[in-house]
Amino acid sequence: MAAISAIHLGELYRELRLGRGLKMKDVVSGNLSQAQLSKFENGQTMLSADKLLSAISAIHMSLAEFEHAYHQYEDSSFFRLAKIIARLHADKDVIGLENLLEHYDAQAENCDTYNRLNRLVIRCAICDLKSDCRISDEDREFIATYLYSIEEWTEYELYLFGNTMQVLSDKDLIFLGKAFAGRSTMYLEIPDNRQRTELVFLNIIFELLERGQGDAAEYFMDQLECKLGYQDMFARACLIFFHKFRAYQTGQGHGRQPLDQYIRSVRELGFTEVADFLKDNLDRLLQGVKALP
Repeated sequence: MAAISAIHLGELYRELRLGRGLKMKDVVSGNLSQAQLSKFENGQTMLSADKLLSAISAIHMSLAEFEHAYHQYEDSSFFRLAKIIARLHADKDVIGLENLLEHYDAQAENCDTYNRLNRLVIRCAICDLKSDCRISDEDREFIATYLYSIEEWTEYELYLFGNTMQVLSDKDLIFLGKAFAGRSTMYLEIPDNRQRTELVFLNIIFELLERGQGDAAEYFMDQLECKLGYQDMFARACLIFFHKFRAYQTGQGHGRQPLDQYIRSVRELGFTEVADFLKDNLDRLLQGVKALP
């Protein structure tokens, strides 16, 4: 990763400040003087972390928005890779994923922890679509050990857990899942992490239902249900589906008919993609084959 340029960062900040019609005196504060801000904007010095955060807040931007502007309003390399994997997986493009893995291996500068984890995410996506693909016990242990070692998960750990949990043991999945659930309120309060947090919950529930761990799945269904708001339509639609599938699984429903009827209702409301997603997952659950959101 290239070093952050003080000149580039300062120039960007000045452009954003001027674009908001703010003068230097409008954004300085007790811990940030006008002289310090001037040197920063001219590329002469770098601000300390606390002063930079103060300066960004003063122009009414979040740190995530400022970072996005710094990357010229493009996704970082991590998010670009994640989107490519998600698209290829959704298209069931095994060859594309295998080519991506080969390309990633060729471009990787070293074999550090993150490179290995990123490669394993690609391999998990391949194995999810290819029945003869296997993840070694050593790699499973590597993923679990890494997730156990990080006390405060960031969006990267949410992404990693959500896309590799299918290779974790039942014990590790449930333990890590409960640890995640205990911190989920914090993740949900961060706008950029909210959707991924909901997807991790849905993935955990699906994985446990597919493994026949219905009681454990119900715990996470209850956890997710109490956290959803009116705007979380996709997660709520999936949660209702999971409740109906659980009734089917325990023989408390009326066979498969309520599930099919619910999917038809979702489709009739105009949510075609959601209905297709639920139909695909229902077929896979009934066949014992897992699908990822």
